Amino acid sequence: MRPSLDSLRQRIIIATRRERTALAELVKLAWPIAAAMCGETLLGLVDTKLVGGLGAAALGGVGVATTFMFLAYAMVWGIMRGVKVRASHAVGRGAGEDGVRYAQTGVVIGALLGVVIAIAGRDVSPVLRLARIDDSLIPYARDFFAMVTLGAPATAVVAALTQHRQAIGDSRTPMFVGIAGNVFNAVVAYALIYGRFGLPALGVRGGALGTAITEWLEAFAMLAILWRDARAHARSTLGFRAALFEVLSLGVPTGLHFVGELLAFTLFTVLIGGLGATEIAAHQLALATIRTSFLPGLAISEAACVMVGRALGAGSLPAADRATSAAIKLAAGFMAACGIVFAVLGGTIARVFTDDANVAHTAQRLLWVAAVFQVLDAVNIVLRGALRGAKDVRFAAVLGIAVVWTCVPTAAFVLGKLAHLGALGGWLGFVGETTVGAAVFWWRWRRGAWRATASV
Repeated sequence: MRPSLDSLRQRIIIATRRERTALAELVKLAWPIAAAMCGETLLGLVDTKLVGGLGAAALGGVGVATTFMFLAYAMVWGIMRGVKVRASHAVGRGAGEDGVRYAQTGVVIGALLGVVIAIAGRDVSPVLRLARIDDSLIPYARDFFAMVTLGAPATAVVAALTQHRQAIGDSRTPMFVGIAGNVFNAVVAYALIYGRFGLPALGVRGGALGTAITEWLEAFAMLAILWRDARAHARSTLGFRAALFEVLSLGVPTGLHFVGELLAFTLFTVLIGGLGATEIAAHQLALATIRTSFLPGLAISEAACVMVGRALGAGSLPAADRATSAAIKLAAGFMAACGIVFAVLGGTIARVFTDDANVAHTAQRLLWVAAVFQVLDAVNIVLRGALRGAKDVRFAAVLGIAVVWTCVPTAAFVLGKLAHLGALGGWLGFVGETTVGAAVFWWRWRRGAWRATASV
């Protein structure tokens, strides 16, 4: 009896050490990713803030252009997740040179897609009119979009190389490049908008041009790092055509997933906007608030994707399970803490952003709903990232799109509009989405057919 107890105790100690190691690696990967995501958000906020002095129409036009820009880049960002997954598996099996090849492939894909976006962005006025954007906003949105998409090839290349850096365990380099880019953009965009430091005053076009220039500088910096890595590794035997197929086979379903979800949330916003100024204002306020928990949760998911990919590349399903378990615990713990803050201080938070009592009251109720689905959302987000790392992207894409379209816009229409619950009714759809998504993705992780071929 004694030896068996000692053996059990030893196994528990080993398991605990391994889980702590996984948690430490997860945090090491995730926090720079979260910082980089915040930097990307800040880049847009800087442009928005700087053009605020040009008037309400200019500010609104930039906001519209930014929304359409996210739609344009959604497919690109999804495809580049294919670079991350393939490169992380390559690192796991000790073939770093193949990871470099996937990065090079991502650069080519990104450059081509970026050129397409840049060409399509020359004049989006017809699209804006089709979307029934207010006529006063169209000139500003058109000009901003046309100028900012001059940097589209660079943006797509940066996306590919950022995913590669994360896959090899270096999430700090993209973070530092992004921070430097933000500082540069703030100065140059300001100068080009208002005509400072001897530069011409270009208005909203100046802000967009500053962002485009920043993206190109970041792309050159990241390309230089890739060139250095390519010289340090042996030449990959993986052909470009094979690498292209492998990246696209994982990236296209993920890209469609991103586009499908973004369209659903865009429709959701349109429906909420039709319920009145108070409802849409409260929605935007609450949405901006919960980003403080969502972005770190998403960063943990991206880190989990990398760790799962590297574990399965090395042929270790138990290590992939440990990484996923650690990620769920970390994300759920953090987002649960945020949920408590939203529940207790929701009213105080709302009143910081608005003096309108009705908007603040509605936003407080939305934050109460957010407090309910925070933990479920953490599980949902992490498992989606883990399944991507396991190359199980098609199931995640089909289910993710089905769940979000079933729960989110539907709730806005049925509960928000027909049942007269306003934004609150729409936000109840988030509870349904996160509940169903977390349950099904958990089942897929634990019982999915992918486990039989996980190391392939």
